[in-house]
Amino acid sequence: NVPDYRTSSGDEAVACAELAGLILDDWQRFVLESALGERADGKWSAATVGLCVGRQNGKNSILEARELFGLFVLGERTILHTAHLQTTASEQFRRIRALIAGIPEFESRVAKVNRGKGTESIELITGQRIFFTTRTASVVRGQTFDLVVYDEAMHLSEHERSSVTPTLAALSLHGNVQTWYTGSAVDQLN
Repeated sequence: NVPDYRTSSGDEAVACAELAGLILDDWQRFVLESALGERADGKWSAATVGLCVGRQNGKNSILEARELFGLFVLGERTILHTAHLQTTASEQFRRIRALIAGIPEFESRVAKVNRGKGTESIELITGQRIFFTTRTASVVRGQTFDLVVYDEAMHLSEHERSSVTPTLAALSLHGNVQTWYTGSAVDQLN
């Protein structure tokens, strides 16, 4: 289900990913084009994006492309990538870090990399930041975000989601917040 949009920056996100050596499949390109659709006023047509994909089928490649694009092209000031497990958040950090390191023009814009377990982040010279963490209230306290990713959303509790909600209510500097819920289908009996 894709809301109507006037234009999309999906092609630009795909080009940014390709610059990093991340070649997306057609269905991944479709997701980015649809998710990055914009209304006539320039706001996201989909402020909320949901994606359910079988395990090991390329979901995180879409997230990598979206996060790189947000950080380096859209200029989103603060991005939050959360996961149920720290190992998952840390793996996404390593993947994004490797993609950035492979693009000299992106790497030259990196001011600081924090590799501490549970506090992994990348900050650009211009102040944009991306955080990779589990879902805890202390991580988001005092922050506002342009992009929030709930990876492993099948394990997202209402309490965890509501701990981030006040940061979205404050809106970002751009006033164009997007929230992604991604995960895999689960067995309701387990």
